[in-house]
Amino acid sequence: MTEILKCLEAILHKGYNSEAIFIDWLDLILYTMQRDDAHYLEIVRRYGNEGKTGEREIDFFAKAFTELLKIMHETNDDILGEVYMQWNMANKFRGQYFTPKQVADFMAKAISPQGGKILDPACGSGIMLISCIKSMANDQLDESVFVGQDIDLTCVKMCALNLLFFNVNGFVVWGDTLKFECKKVYKTKRSIYGGVIHEMIGRRFEAFKESYLISVQHSYKPSNIQVHNTDETNKVEEEEYERPFTIMPEVKSEQLPLF
Repeated sequence: MTEILKCLEAILHKGYNSEAIFIDWLDLILYTMQRDDAHYLEIVRRYGNEGKTGEREIDFFAKAFTELLKIMHETNDDILGEVYMQWNMANKFRGQYFTPKQVADFMAKAISPQGGKILDPACGSGIMLISCIKSMANDQLDESVFVGQDIDLTCVKMCALNLLFFNVNGFVVWGDTLKFECKKVYKTKRSIYGGVIHEMIGRRFEAFKESYLISVQHSYKPSNIQVHNTDETNKVEEEEYERPFTIMPEVKSEQLPLF
């Protein structure tokens, strides 16, 4: 992790804002994994990128990403969340504190998820979801959907990247869970070739949003209240996986507690 921080510090010493550096790093990774060259280059152009190859801002961003993948391969842990905390990005004035890894591991062991839908309504960088992922067998992961939501967009991006790196099916939602918000959604998909990620937009986003919010609101209601079937209201053709909240009612959900 020290090497990642050194790379980000090298950019900081060139006169850039520390918060912007971290957010731009996440966006560069996201756009790289989505093969979105236009938005990738838009961020690159914000930096001078002068000097010898290997000493430009974009070189340090790239090296930090390489180090991230290397450390994650060695540790199988949430490195993004650790870097986030070390880079002093956590906002204590907004009540933002990340769950310690040991607590997350304990909760995953206590819950012992077997598959289905696993939701963390205040996911941060995704540490609780990661602990659940690590406690499950490959065949269980094949049948699981991991869902995170957070009010902080930076945390949403970290969680989405973590679900990508751990190669699981998932959705990460930006919005206040208590206000039933859904402003942006990243979808990850599990495959034998490695994870895939993209931001849901347009009609697919709207169809997911409607289905997701109904499901979340239903989770706060007493079990004896009947919720109307929403399949008739969603006319947009979607992949089966993109609407797990209405097409898989028979799967038992596991909801992680708030800390």
